[in-house]
Amino acid sequence: MTKIHSRLIWVILIALAVFLGYLYWQQQQGPTSGRGAGAPVAVSTAEVSVKPMIRKITSLGSGLANNSVQIVAPASDFLIELNIQEGKQVKAGDIIARLNNIQQLARVAELSAVLTDQRRQLDRLQNLATTQATAQSLLDEQQTRVNTTLAQLDIAKAQLNELTIRAPFDGYLGLRQVSQGAYVNTGTVLTTLDDLNTLKVEFSVAEHYLAEIKRGMSVNVTNVAYGNVDFIGEVSAIDTRLDPVTRSIRVHATLDNSDLRLRPGMLLKVNVELANTPALQISERALIPQQNKQFVFVVNSDNTVSQREIEVGQRIPGWVEVLSGLEEGEEIVVEGIQKIRPGVVINKVGAR
Repeated sequence: MTKIHSRLIWVILIALAVFLGYLYWQQQQGPTSGRGAGAPVAVSTAEVSVKPMIRKITSLGSGLANNSVQIVAPASDFLIELNIQEGKQVKAGDIIARLNNIQQLARVAELSAVLTDQRRQLDRLQNLATTQATAQSLLDEQQTRVNTTLAQLDIAKAQLNELTIRAPFDGYLGLRQVSQGAYVNTGTVLTTLDDLNTLKVEFSVAEHYLAEIKRGMSVNVTNVAYGNVDFIGEVSAIDTRLDPVTRSIRVHATLDNSDLRLRPGMLLKVNVELANTPALQISERALIPQQNKQFVFVVNSDNTVSQREIEVGQRIPGWVEVLSGLEEGEEIVVEGIQKIRPGVVINKVGAR
């Protein structure tokens, strides 16, 4: 039984050795096996060229009105005037609504009449004072009455003015929430007012880009409602604080929206261009990483390839900057690198 087991072990070891030898032989045959000795290998090549190295940030943002407020009732009373046409453009100072102001009007008229009479009495006392026929104390008392009434009149006029609701800036009215003649309480929302001619976009940028993003940088914005239409703006503000959870910072950009195509609340795709400089670039597909180094296959004049080490710099999607190891105009293999080895003859298919 022991001899049988020993023979079985030897058979297994011999079979394993034969298998490993076969694998080694296959590896030595290389990519030319099955094609005949020296058969060209079909690959795709491209010339090394200088192209703009565009680095950008892509983020999702939300549209915000440049200025936005809710128009609310400043007091509790009946609405005697309501000038809300939904979607209508209004100018700063235009009357939007007016609350019942009969009592305030009467109060202003009363105080105005009292003030007129008190000023007339003050003038009479001042004339008497020039002839020393009246005491200075009477003159001072009357002046105090005039000043008191004047202050009360200013308060009454301010209260009267509050009952007339005006647009604080140029903008577009939103949906009407009340009807004329309704009794409203203090703080009741009548409508909204948005400045839509300039749209703000709020988006977040990772902490990694904080040192690169600056005010005034160009911003490209798109929205699914308009397909590939680009809306161009610029970075207008950068928050002073980072979010401690996401380690990102909020950024605002402004866009010209005079055609009113964009609206507050829209989901917007934002692209911020960080840099646009010419650089020697190759396709990422051409790279052959080995440990901490990068290699490419360079096409020689006789259509053979040689492996060369290069130094890479910045990367953008699909492309990588070449700092050294290649010259502009040289030809490299970009597709089919797994089928070739140094010295192999290639057949260029789809050269670019």
